[in-house]
Amino acid sequence: MGTRVDAWMRGRVPVVSLTKVRDELVVALEETLQLAQRLAADARNDKVPVAELVAQASMLGRLDEHREELIGQLRRAASAGRRASRPGPPIRAVVLGALDELGWPQNARFLEEYLWAKRELQLDSRAFASLRRDELRAWRRAPKARSAYIVPALNPDGSANPRWLTSSAWDLSRRVVASAESERLFDLQKIHALPTVHGSRGPLGTLLERYVARILAIDPPPVSASIAAINAWRGHVREHTAGLIEAIRTHDDPDRDRVATELAGLPADYLVWGRRSV
Repeated sequence: MGTRVDAWMRGRVPVVSLTKVRDELVVALEETLQLAQRLAADARNDKVPVAELVAQASMLGRLDEHREELIGQLRRAASAGRRASRPGPPIRAVVLGALDELGWPQNARFLEEYLWAKRELQLDSRAFASLRRDELRAWRRAPKARSAYIVPALNPDGSANPRWLTSSAWDLSRRVVASAESERLFDLQKIHALPTVHGSRGPLGTLLERYVARILAIDPPPVSASIAAINAWRGHVREHTAGLIEAIRTHDDPDRDRVATELAGLPADYLVWGRRSV
């Protein structure tokens, strides 16, 4: 059965064609290339004032913003076209499936990027907010009617932590945030749970590199790196991440188990949605 989110997504069929957006992207990229080459040449010339270099760099920044807008349009158009030509399960089922694949609480931003990289499904933050409201409305109409709901993580005091999305079907100890270390664990699981990628970078490969840089502060391989060098980098990152996860879980697992035991006596509504959320 579809949700308001599915209707909202259907209502966002792009009004511009993929071809038109691609053409605009080509123009933007060519302008960026020309300006970047000019800036590089001027930067080598000691006679060019610094103010001129800064002005050109600012123009590059605006072009980068425009490029990102066009990329967003491409993603939404491709996603809408894919779902129109090959209708799939409701959005809530896709998100629950992604959470189960990842295995740990995750934030909406990462789920958005993961669903695009894995399924070419564009689901932005507004859709996640609407999805959470749909789930709560469904629970209020018929509690426990579904096998799983998309629900927030729980803080040690039982209140909802909406930053992290979880599945109500999970054990309570996996849904609680015992401390900042729990959140560090969830972030590391982003890297560890991504499917093993081989060969060229591709959507999942670039997603892995982006989060490794963000979470571990490890630079990705250079653009010119060979496939062998990229695969070696990925292997090192996964081994390093696994070690960090093991170290955190030695004390965070008992902490989350303790919090889950303390919260176990709460009413069912609170255990699913958090205190004061229902």
